[in-house]
Formats: sequence, C-alpha cells, structure tokens
Amino acid sequence: MQWTKADKKRLASRFRALKPFDPYHSPLCTCGPKLTLNVYTGCGFECFYCYTSTYSRGRWGRDSESWGPRADVVPNVERDIARIAGDAEFAPLRGLPVVISLSSDPYPDTARVSEARLGLTRQCIRLLAEAGFAILVQTKSALVVRDLDVLPFGRTVVGMTVTTLDAELAAKMEPYAPAPARRLAALGAAAESGFVTICRIDPLVPGVNDGAAGIEALVKELAAVGVRQVVSSTFKLRRDSAVRFARLFPEAGAAAMPLYETAEVAGYRYMVEPERRRRMEMVRGIAEAHGLAFSCCREGMPDLNSCSCDGQRWLADC
Repeated sequence: MQWTKADKKRLASRFRALKPFDPYHSPLCTCGPKLTLNVYTGCGFECFYCYTSTYSRGRWGRDSESWGPRADVVPNVERDIARIAGDAEFAPLRGLPVVISLSSDPYPDTARVSEARLGLTRQCIRLLAEAGFAILVQTKSALVVRDLDVLPFGRTVVGMTVTTLDAELAAKMEPYAPAPARRLAALGAAAESGFVTICRIDPLVPGVNDGAAGIEALVKELAAVGVRQVVSSTFKLRRDSAVRFARLFPEAGAAAMPLYETAEVAGYRYMVEPERRRRMEMVRGIAEAHGLAFSCCREGMPDLNSCSCDGQRWLADC
C-alpha cells in the first residue's frame, strides 16, 4: 500500500490520535506506510539539535508549561482502534505498525510530566497490542524496559537513540536525557528478553560527535548488547538549533557553517552532499564491520541502505 499526500491528509482528519506517518510526504523518506502516535506534545530532554523545537510553539524545554499529555489520548486511541476494526474503509490500516513516537519522547521525565507516574504510554501500548498492531518504539528513555511486559512479543521493534558514549558530551548535547550507559543497558535488557532492538546514532553533528573513533566504540557496544541495526543521519540546521549549536560548541559551530552552504530542504539547511555522504558511508562501514544492518534517514542516499530506517524489516523476522 502506498499513500499520496492527499490520502494522508484525508486519513488524518478521520482519526484523533493515530495518524499517518509523514503527513508532509517528504520525497526523502524511505519508510513504508505506518501510523504514528504521539502520546505527549513537546519534550523535556532539551536536546540542542531538536528538529521539532522550531515549530512546537513553546512546547519545547523542560520548564515550559505548555507541553504535556495530549488531551484524552487514551480514549482517543480506543476510539481510533474501534473505528479501524469496525469500518471496512480502514481495513488496509489493520496490518500497519504504529510508531511511538516521533515529535515527542514517549517517556518524558519531569516533575510535572512523568510517564513513570502517568502511565499513558503504557496504557496506549496495551490497547494497541490487544488490538493486534505491531509497534515501533522510538525513545531515549530507559523506562521502555518497564513496558516489555505489555509490548507485543514478536511484533515490536525497540528503537533507542544514542548519539555518543561520552557521558559528559551527552550531558551537553541532551542535558536531561538518560545517560548513554542507561540507554545501552535498556537496549541490552530488551534484546535479552527476545525483542528486536535498533539504535539511531543521529544526528551526527560536525566536529562534535562525528569522529570515527567515537562511532566505532559506540557501535562495538551496540553489537555487544544485541542491537541489530544502526540508523544514522546528519545534523540539519534550523534557526533555533543553529543558535544553540553556536552557543554550546562555538568552535565546532563556526567551523561547520561553510558545510551548510546549500539551499533549504523542507525548512532545514542540509550539509553539502559530499560531506553528508562521507559520514554516512563511514557509519555504514563501521556498522557492517560489526555485523549490523545500516540505514540512513532522510539523506537522499537510498543506495546506502540495507533496509528502511524505522526497523520495519525486522517485524517479518521476529
């Protein structure tokens, strides 16, 4: 099944919580059809490179009070599931995976907004699993291990983002996200329990976390804890993330600016193609040397991919 942009817009208007992935229908996206669920709006991890902060209208940042759980998210998921199950028009959606989540982390952890306390992601996972949906989890949080008992075994891919093994660097890049060691431990726990795990090493920020030695060390650890696929991409500049880059890493930021002398693509300023390709080829080579599958995300380089970047290929192999 393939959707047009008009198909996605029409379907999005018919559902309250479960939405077609990639509503803007980017030509750079290589993922197959799937649904998305964002249990929360915004995020408190404050990753400096965040790609949603420009358009999240104040819902970015740990102390912002304008982000939190989506209104009535659990009953809305129940309603959408019932509609998909009961209406023949939506029969093609019944076999699609649901990715949780993309524009926010499914496991926020602040005093005001805490998935550990609220359990909304857990409730939604339980509903989706009982309805027979496959699930693609994407997170930076070790709390995903809590939900291994409700994630549908054999129909789940656990995805974790780890940008570096260096705890000090990670604390600068992602100040409120769990430390890299905790994320690796969560990946290991999921893999040991029999779940397929993948890891996103992205974005690669020039002069910050794109060195071959650091990536080699990280991939070696990923392979050791049972990860099956590495996904990577390069840092794309937006107005606000460029300011944060210059403030946090002034030398690297200044040195990187000549690499971004390209036209904007869908509101992002991409690194020049040869520099992006060199980095993606490097990560691919390291991943494959350790026996891991590789894909890059929205780089316009499908020739480098051994599978899609979201882990869907593993659902058939679970």
